[in-house]
Amino acid sequence: MTPLPSSWLFISILCLLSCLGIFSISLYLPSLPAIGKALGTSEKAVQLTLFMFFLGSSLGHLLLGPFSDRVGRLIVAKGGILLFILASFWCAHCQTILQLQLGLFFLGISVSAGSLIARAMGRDLYEGSSLTRFSSTIMMIVSLSPGIAPMLGGFIEYHFGWEKKFYFLMVFGIAIALMVWWRLPETFETSKKITQGFTLFKNYGLFFHDSYYRTLCFIIAMQMSTIFCYVTLSPYIFISFFGWSPQEYGYVGIAGASGNLTGFGLARFMAKRWGCHRGILRGSLSCVLVSGIYVCLCFLLQEQPYLIILYHFCFYSASALAVANASAAALDIFPHRAGMSSAIIGTIQIGSGIVGSLLASLLPISPLGLGIVLGSLSFLSMGTSIFITIKNWRGYHINEECQNSLKGSPSSSS
Repeated sequence: MTPLPSSWLFISILCLLSCLGIFSISLYLPSLPAIGKALGTSEKAVQLTLFMFFLGSSLGHLLLGPFSDRVGRLIVAKGGILLFILASFWCAHCQTILQLQLGLFFLGISVSAGSLIARAMGRDLYEGSSLTRFSSTIMMIVSLSPGIAPMLGGFIEYHFGWEKKFYFLMVFGIAIALMVWWRLPETFETSKKITQGFTLFKNYGLFFHDSYYRTLCFIIAMQMSTIFCYVTLSPYIFISFFGWSPQEYGYVGIAGASGNLTGFGLARFMAKRWGCHRGILRGSLSCVLVSGIYVCLCFLLQEQPYLIILYHFCFYSASALAVANASAAALDIFPHRAGMSSAIIGTIQIGSGIVGSLLASLLPISPLGLGIVLGSLSFLSMGTSIFITIKNWRGYHINEECQNSLKGSPSSSS
């Protein structure tokens, strides 16, 4: 393992890798209605481009996670950023909705490498509350993307057209590639690399033999489903339902970015005092309370755009608190397989995005319906959080058999 560069530079590069996915999709979102008109297709077909992006990202996590445990983190990061540049170029030249769907599928695969490697490198270097603080720091900075990208996306679309967004992403990818090539070190020790080839894929099942890990993954899934359900519906609610312009809609992202920044910041600064379990419980409970208040206000005050923006901020704050703690707790269970564990977490996050996007496509475009769905999913997360907190109070023990099976001995990995 080569020496690390200065911590601020190392964290900055990991932040850029982590934000590729959320930045790309947030930049793209304001153009959904315009793309449908430009390519002469339906809203459902355009929404399917989001599905293809999330599908590609999910598959990318599953494939690249074990690969990074075999060959190291750096080669996966380099390959991912190269694919990102090529996929962005493809999307910029699409003439049909099918071509765009294919391009976003490969763009999804490419961004999975960035977020996966950032989490895995963090686990290579940190553990316990230090890992929670590191992860929350990354997430705090990445959370600025949903605030900046929609505004930038609206500006680019208004002045240059939606296709130019992908040229911007291509240039952005080239800049990150230069930093990855010359300044990002390898953090995975050669002695820990797996040499049994891709038979290690069967070890994915061993992660889910541990009920603690399963429970944490379910909490992450419920929270991320709510977020992506909102992300899919919000452009249509604000642009089609309320009649806002893409530029005006871009400012809505500031509420989500501020909410994420608040939630991840709270998770970082309260990591030692609360611990993961209380952080998860408080975040999930707050999501349910905020959704209930929002639904009541929709009935009392009717459906107002600024009420949704306030709800957006409060819900994102609470959800970020729950997700940050649940992700750190899950990564800390299997330190010898940080790549695979990171892959599972990333797959669940993006796979939940697929579920949330599909669920959103079945719902009427309604601010009230949005609150009901988000509140219902949060209720499931809250119930699971209560369960895991009670188990922790009673003295929860991680499945040692799963731990031993995943430590990488030839007999267990082949």
